[in-house]
Amino acid sequence: MFSELAYKNVRRSMKDYLIYFLTLSFGVCLFYMFNSIDAQAAMMKLTAAQANYMQTLAKSIDYISVFISVILGFLVVYANGFLIKRRKKELGLYLTLGMDKSRLARLLMLETLFIGLFALAVGLVAGIFAAQGFSVVTAHMFKANLESFHFVFSRAALEKTLLYFGVIFLVVMVFNGISVSRLKLIDLLTASRKNEEFKVKKLWISVVCFAVSVGCLVYAYILIDRNGFMGPEWEFKTSLILGSVGTFLFFFSLSGFLLKIVQGNKKTYYRGLNMFTLRQFNSKINTTFVSVSIICLMLLITIGTLSTGMSMASALAGNVDKMTPYDMSIERYTHEGREPIDLRAALKTDGLDLDAAGAKSAVLCQRLAKDAVCGDLGISDETIRTIAGNVDAAQYNNAPLNIISESDYNACAALQGKKTLSLGEDGFAVINSMEQLDGDFTAFLNSGKTLTVGGLTLHAAEKETIELSLATSGGGGGSGVVIVPDKAAESGTVKTETLNVNFKNPADAQSFDARAKEYYGEMGDKHDRPYDGLVTKQDITERAAGISTVVSYLILYIALVFLITSAAILAIQQLSESADNAARYGLLHELGADEKMLNRALFTQIGLYFLLPLSLAVVHSFVGIRVVNRLVELNGHTDIAGSTLTASIIFVLVYGGYFLATYFASKSMLRTRAEN
Repeated sequence: MFSELAYKNVRRSMKDYLIYFLTLSFGVCLFYMFNSIDAQAAMMKLTAAQANYMQTLAKSIDYISVFISVILGFLVVYANGFLIKRRKKELGLYLTLGMDKSRLARLLMLETLFIGLFALAVGLVAGIFAAQGFSVVTAHMFKANLESFHFVFSRAALEKTLLYFGVIFLVVMVFNGISVSRLKLIDLLTASRKNEEFKVKKLWISVVCFAVSVGCLVYAYILIDRNGFMGPEWEFKTSLILGSVGTFLFFFSLSGFLLKIVQGNKKTYYRGLNMFTLRQFNSKINTTFVSVSIICLMLLITIGTLSTGMSMASALAGNVDKMTPYDMSIERYTHEGREPIDLRAALKTDGLDLDAAGAKSAVLCQRLAKDAVCGDLGISDETIRTIAGNVDAAQYNNAPLNIISESDYNACAALQGKKTLSLGEDGFAVINSMEQLDGDFTAFLNSGKTLTVGGLTLHAAEKETIELSLATSGGGGGSGVVIVPDKAAESGTVKTETLNVNFKNPADAQSFDARAKEYYGEMGDKHDRPYDGLVTKQDITERAAGISTVVSYLILYIALVFLITSAAILAIQQLSESADNAARYGLLHELGADEKMLNRALFTQIGLYFLLPLSLAVVHSFVGIRVVNRLVELNGHTDIAGSTLTASIIFVLVYGGYFLATYFASKSMLRTRAEN
């Protein structure tokens, strides 16, 4: 009997449960889809490096899924609590008709079980099919080839989804049992006639709290802008604490004087149903400021991660060409007691002949000048702090100047197919790949100032900086490296010796690397290696694609869950509010308000409730994105506008979709109540 009654209750209340059900299904779909990443690898032809990154991504998602399940669990418990609250009168009738609390708890458990099983089934089916298309996206991001596209099912992802959501629904059932045990019949039957108590009643308290909140937020913005994620740790932590406190105080204080401000404008306040709408909105914010504050912070994380995280990932992937001008680079670090050698000849002696492989190469020695320092290039202390955080400017300026010879530069430029230089006997040029330094370097090059290197007085032969990657490496190009005549360079101390190589067939670089590892061992444990590092273009490309994919997927996973959680909580709160206000809207209709006015009032109330936390989150995000964007630009130019547009589209689809669904569900609910 209970099973049949529970099933009928779920069917009858399906409109009320729709957003709750769709959110659960969407959560299950995302959970399965992301946790099936490792199974998708079966369709791809992966190199060892790509397989390692795929494994890293799968493990990272595995760990984050624990956190995600907690967030989704909170959502389910919170939403279920609102649904029980909405059904208080119905539950009171069951108790009045003789049903004891243990049976009522059992009925609610069965209803939760039916909804959970249905949501699991729909979500899993959607997730299994969505994962098939997801595998194509994964292969593209990893720059891997799909050997053969076929249907993939991940048993591990299925088991994990069933386990995590099974535990979540078990917790919900326990909470339902506890909630039912605390119910009082009189409260259930009179719930619809009770208003929630105001927590802020005195205007001066609200004004003071609002002023404090604005002060906390402004100072938090100043600290994070000054810190730039590279300054003192206390600044960063303080900005987070003040930002959180300011957000809570902002929403705590808002309802205390917001209505007073609007009431000051009589024309607006008394227009249409604004008086009713604003009072309802004010009352709701007053009783839900804690959840609205948390939602605002969650939206901040969502906007920030989608905008800046995607930018960082795309900047990394977009800089691959700059970081890989050669098929292979071999480096030897020179330190005390270690002399430079002819790397090409040393490799040939060990049976690794580059000539036999038909490779072209160029040697580049980076040296430290003995009579010139970095400060000679005229970089301001402010620029140093911008690119290096809290680094001591004096320490940077007193560091030896990095120099390379004209002949080494020309050999590398020719290997890249770029224009060579002619400095003469007293010329110099500056290599720079960092946009933030261009202004200072250009000003210095056009100032007429000279450099003294190796006892020679040098003048700027080029009035603009030169962009040239010195090696194929994760670091890419050089910044602040000065090209000087060979005679001046010889006076410096060799810091690194790099052999840059291009093969007729770029794939030969991997074969050469494999032969070198076979002969020397992974760490040079078989034979002494003449070099310290060997990097190929494919290594860097796969590394960039792997890191970009891992970062993008984790960001998307977290952001989507945070977004649907935030929107779902707002939606469920407003649906509960609409149910409670059904009688009030009915009374307004009897007093002469037509359906168009009622719909406009409902749309405005729900719109304001969705817009309020989003507005403050956008302000927070604007400050954070500016700071992160400055940090990302240190490693290369990034299109923040493109990422922001992507984030905006996702927001409109998900957040806007929940808003519209809430409005139409509320309107349908009020119409049904009116007809009854």
